Amino acid sequence: MTRQEIRGIYFMLGVIVLGMGVHAIYQYVALQADADIIEPKRFEEIYMAQQAAHRKPNFFHKNYPLYKRTFTYPTYVKKSQNWTIDINEADSTAWVALPGIGPGFAKRILTFRERLGGFAAAEQLTEVYGIDTIWIRQNLRKFQVGKGVYRTLYVNRAIWNEFRHPYLPYAQAKVVLNFRKQHGIIPDFTSLMQIKLIEPAVWGRLRPYLNFEP
Repeated sequence: MTRQEIRGIYFMLGVIVLGMGVHAIYQYVALQADADIIEPKRFEEIYMAQQAAHRKPNFFHKNYPLYKRTFTYPTYVKKSQNWTIDINEADSTAWVALPGIGPGFAKRILTFRERLGGFAAAEQLTEVYGIDTIWIRQNLRKFQVGKGVYRTLYVNRAIWNEFRHPYLPYAQAKVVLNFRKQHGIIPDFTSLMQIKLIEPAVWGRLRPYLNFEP
């Protein structure tokens, strides 16, 4: 760089510094003039007004209303403990009305009842999947069987696809049909007990559902 170029740079820097100084002096003078115009008392009033405008409202102040809780929790109707029910006639509505029985259990009870052909005894309710067996046994006297079994299994009439019952698995049903084929009409329960391949406990559960009409 030549000497003239260096002098030019110094000159420009000097002009910039001088301009910044003049600007700073101008701002100071302007602020001082504003300060001289505002009186101290008036300035304090303006400051207090600004503080009040930014203050958060207090809802517990006596000038503000207190909002009371208006939400009310729903009340649930307690199911009566004094009840009886005909377990062979009751529909789902009657079952759901009982304590401890919801729509799911009501549906299971009705499904199981239909598969059985009706309840022969109240104790059979304990066989419903998932039901509270303790509650059933505590309320056995309240369960009435009414007319009892409404659909029987015709031992001497039913063909292979009709010989179905929850208490008689398919393999054991085939044994009964084979026995009938070999011995003809089965006249009574005692004759049926001659089938040794089926345990007596199975016949005991199945007995209310058997019909020996020829």
